[in-house]
Amino acid sequence: MFDALLTDSDRQYLRRIEEFCREKVDPHVVRWDNEENLPREVFTDAGRLGLLGMTAPVELGGRGMKYVAYAHALVVLGRHSAALAMDVAAHNALSLGHILTFGSDAQRKRYVPKLATGEWLGAWALTEPNAGSDTSAVESVAVQSGDRWDLTAHKMFITQGRRSDLLVVMARTGKPTDPKPEISAFVVSAQHRQVVRKIFTYGMKSSDTAEIKFDRAPAEMVGERGKGRENALSLLDRGRIGIAALAVGIGRAALEAAAAYALKRKQFSKPIADFQAVQWMLADSAVELDAAELLVLKAAALEDAGKKCSREASCAKLYAAEAATRACNRAVQVLGGRGVSRDYPVERYLRDAKICEIVEGTSEVQRLIVARHVLKDAQAAEGSRQ
Repeated sequence: MFDALLTDSDRQYLRRIEEFCREKVDPHVVRWDNEENLPREVFTDAGRLGLLGMTAPVELGGRGMKYVAYAHALVVLGRHSAALAMDVAAHNALSLGHILTFGSDAQRKRYVPKLATGEWLGAWALTEPNAGSDTSAVESVAVQSGDRWDLTAHKMFITQGRRSDLLVVMARTGKPTDPKPEISAFVVSAQHRQVVRKIFTYGMKSSDTAEIKFDRAPAEMVGERGKGRENALSLLDRGRIGIAALAVGIGRAALEAAAAYALKRKQFSKPIADFQAVQWMLADSAVELDAAELLVLKAAALEDAGKKCSREASCAKLYAAEAATRACNRAVQVLGGRGVSRDYPVERYLRDAKICEIVEGTSEVQRLIVARHVLKDAQAAEGSRQ
């Protein structure tokens, strides 16, 4: 039923993304993973295709896509390169998304066209050494100096942290003695960034993950003062839809690889696809990935309808990420010894899928969010009976 929400233009565009991946991504993805680097050229090509501004308005250089179509696009990208899909998702939903959603008209006109077309790459910096899911623990500080702000920050695990041209950074703007920290968002030019190091990761190895600092960097506030944390959490709903979608793509790639291998690999004079143990692993993966995709598209459809989707986005990310990891783990098992070798891609799929359980809120945080909604609904129902 969600496919009915796609236009003919959406379907044509999804085919173009598939062609782009086969031509520009598939021949290089193993080398990128080994080198732990995505070349800038692939982002330039992705920008030309419109992948870096999928949900941005057409008048600002984007494609103006709905979130259901956007989710489909990330499933396609995730099947080919999870690292590229994650970078594209973070760029669209977080850095560009923050300016697009909360920036002034002047900021949108100044920054969005360059981000949407891929002329610039964006990064979004919230996480710190002592602040992750607890966003109130942010220690970075921005101090007003005349008509400008000076920002001092130490940020960790920032996607595109070293190579971005523009960063949206969360920092405290209130007094240190305030009982509740006042957090605001700022645009900072990359020229004021200090790169501490590239963080080498278990999965999504070719994605740029970095530790960075700012020392009294000139910064421009984005959105209302003191609304940075609230705005960031709303953007994470969209971000989680993207991570969930690319997780489905990874899982589908693993399932396809396992099924193809099972048909060709013979043991005891017949294909291993004939054995019930293998069939059940493939069946479990197929069912779970179908369910995950429906959760993703449900959350995306609510976002398109302008409805609050925090619970649905967390449900989608939680289930899709863990379903993808299970599907990849089963694929490794089906391939046996070949599954743990780098001669086959399923070991990379498993590493990449695990990252989806961590980024933009761990699975445990998603369970916490979902549980809060369940309990809130139960309290409301109980109150209505009294």
